[in-house]
Amino acid sequence: MRMILTITVLSIATSLGWAQRSLSINNPEVERLIKQNIQHLYNTDVAKSKQLNRRIRTLLPNHPVNPLLEALTVRAAHHPIEPESQAMEQLKKHLYQTVEAAEVLLEQDEDDPEATFFTMAGYGLLSLYENETGNYMKAVSRAKEAYGSLKAGMDMKEEFVEFYFSTGLYNYYREKYPEIHPIYKPFTWFFKSGDKALGLEQIKKSHRESTFMRAEAADYLTHIYLHYENDAQQGLKYARILTDRYPDNPYFTTNFVDAALTVGTYQGLDASIRRLLQHDRSYYRMGGHVFQGMLLEKRDQDFAGAERQYIKSLEVGTALKSDESEHYRSCAYAGLARIAHQRQKYAQARKLYEKALASAQYEIVEKEAKAYLN
Repeated sequence: MRMILTITVLSIATSLGWAQRSLSINNPEVERLIKQNIQHLYNTDVAKSKQLNRRIRTLLPNHPVNPLLEALTVRAAHHPIEPESQAMEQLKKHLYQTVEAAEVLLEQDEDDPEATFFTMAGYGLLSLYENETGNYMKAVSRAKEAYGSLKAGMDMKEEFVEFYFSTGLYNYYREKYPEIHPIYKPFTWFFKSGDKALGLEQIKKSHRESTFMRAEAADYLTHIYLHYENDAQQGLKYARILTDRYPDNPYFTTNFVDAALTVGTYQGLDASIRRLLQHDRSYYRMGGHVFQGMLLEKRDQDFAGAERQYIKSLEVGTALKSDESEHYRSCAYAGLARIAHQRQKYAQARKLYEKALASAQYEIVEKEAKAYLN
């Protein structure tokens, strides 16, 4: 459901970037605080972000920026958010509050660009998270409600370079997502056609020229090149930019290690993997064990050690259900399948590849598993 309005256009930097532009005219202190908050959110410094949220609320009460900032702080603290969790319910609550506050502003002025943006942000992120909790019809409904505002943003991209990100993501995912998830094709008739090549160029322009969207653009270029365009070298390029700029963000660290291993770069990853293995969230430990297994298997030819790491990853991630967790689960099963094949246990390898395929989120594991099974 990333495609339906590519709701991630509305994540951290987009929201804060547009808020800064529209609020700074009358409140430079709010502008300054929001700029600080961007850095804290990307470095997952949740305590400082909450402090700034309280100060912004004092300066600008009853504004939709407040519940949206609360939602983004929850996102920073718990990303990736498990579908059935208190954090998910808390996040959606803040987003519905964002929409309600924005609609109050729209009642006063239906052409207010600031209110239009926050409506788009609230409904857009709600579409993403309603989908992740299995409420598919609600997700489609929220996406339709955000669509008009997104189109307005497309028309503003020459004036506000930040909107190149949202426009580019729409153009790319509007075409790509139905290709890899045909079940959503019936829902795409409502949305105008996109252009994948143009979308990628627009996201790159956002990364080069925007102030607030640069990190978000790099994150999505990493994801697109690594998982959809089969160009892991390009994915690694953008992942490295993010880890250099935000070394305390564990999500960026996982993407960097994932891209490096996909390229076949095995050196210089041990410290990053150790940090993941020591993280207090099971999601990052799950990824850390997968990555450690891949190093042992592919760099050191230590198949017994790799097998232990892959099994540990599956154990650590037993209760996790997010798409990102499923990706690591598929990688662990594929690793175990390769080891079983190396030991000439071909029937066991087939069963493990079947499990890998069942959990696969991206083409790299899917292709490996299908090639073996066929």
